Amino acid sequence: MTRSRLSIYTILTLLATCAAAPCGTLDSLWHIPADYIYNEDRVDCHWTFSAGTDSVRVDFHDGTVVTITPDQTPYRHIYADAGRYDLSLAIWEDGQSVLHDEQNFVFVRQRPLPGDNYMFVHHSTGRNMMRDSGVRSLIEQHNVQFETNIELWDHDYHSGNTYTGITLPDSSVYPDWSYGVEANDIQPYGYHTIFCQGSAFRDSLFARHDVIVLKNDHQTGDMVYEGQLIAYKIWYEQIRDVMDQYPDKRFVLVSGPPRRPEDITNNEADRAREFYDWLQSPEFMNGHVNISFFDLFDLLAYPNDPADPERNMLRSYYRRPYGATDSHPNEYANLSIGPLFAGMLIRIVDPSWVSVVTDVPQPAAGLQLMPNHPNPFNPATTFAYDLERPGLTSLSIFDLSGRLIRSILTPTMQPPGSYTLRWDGTDAAGRAQPSGVYLYRLSSDRDVASRRMLLVR
Repeated sequence: MTRSRLSIYTILTLLATCAAAPCGTLDSLWHIPADYIYNEDRVDCHWTFSAGTDSVRVDFHDGTVVTITPDQTPYRHIYADAGRYDLSLAIWEDGQSVLHDEQNFVFVRQRPLPGDNYMFVHHSTGRNMMRDSGVRSLIEQHNVQFETNIELWDHDYHSGNTYTGITLPDSSVYPDWSYGVEANDIQPYGYHTIFCQGSAFRDSLFARHDVIVLKNDHQTGDMVYEGQLIAYKIWYEQIRDVMDQYPDKRFVLVSGPPRRPEDITNNEADRAREFYDWLQSPEFMNGHVNISFFDLFDLLAYPNDPADPERNMLRSYYRRPYGATDSHPNEYANLSIGPLFAGMLIRIVDPSWVSVVTDVPQPAAGLQLMPNHPNPFNPATTFAYDLERPGLTSLSIFDLSGRLIRSILTPTMQPPGSYTLRWDGTDAAGRAQPSGVYLYRLSSDRDVASRRMLLVR
């Protein structure tokens, strides 16, 4: 990866400036795990800075650059590809900066690739997501375009009706087919029964499928007592011991969705967050290369802010408009999360895949993305957007297959206000792109909006 270098004049100017007025300094920097991670796993970066540091610009050297405040520690980053990456930081204080570019490497290894036969174990939340967001269609589109052969099965409740049983890769529903009554309990103890007590359900999973995706249900988060959280961790450590015995299989743990405020207490919601954070932590994950995690909870819940009475609960714009105790995410939530879920499944067998993007309506949230102008365009167009609150903001261009064409704005902390950006119709290497429909996607923290545009050469 090519790194830009400072000129001698710039370095001398910087040194002279810092001699005249003290600049922010880095007191310590480390990351967990310290040796290596597997691609798509989190690396937690920790740092401390001198008093007075205003902001820090972090270059992860995988194309991601973020501007953060000094108190954002640890900061979690996900590397999508194997390789060696060198963290570098520009530390700002009183309008001046110091570049900290000592060698601080993160080593990312590639996971072994499994076969193409998947089984997704879920209940109603998973069923709704599959239905509303077209997960199967997105995977089939990838199969056709990139010559993969992902076959996605899914397993609902054990009881027999039109909404339960097993769905085949061709979307045929067989409500009376089941791997066992154990499918009715997809909480930690239920999965412990499946994996640790020699069930026929486990034998069927291992005999028929290469990738096994296991979603927790709502009730997993209903931990009234601290002892339940401790028990959940013990059971999942034992489940993990069984998974370790099958290195040729890939296991994906999926968190349950958050509850709406009427449906849960703050203590229970906080324990749910703690449990799902632990399931994806280096403590649980490190060294277990065939296990990964999809954080449905975090994508749908408000952040873990102690001052927020709805922290770790289902975001208001993801709630259904009826039924105060119905915590199922609404259609907008499914439209938002489904493509991310499909992208995660695709990347298991195609790690070079970037993302799956859909054009979904945006909620009344913290941003507004206007139509680009002009549209159609040749060769350039302008994007305008408004932020109602500060956020780590990015804007990217994708083609209709979901391949990333160019990052117009890499993740940058922006205050509330109105902004404009311009795209000249080229990719990151400066190559002109052909005529066609493209998607542009704006993200600010957890708020996301996307639109379509037409390039005509």
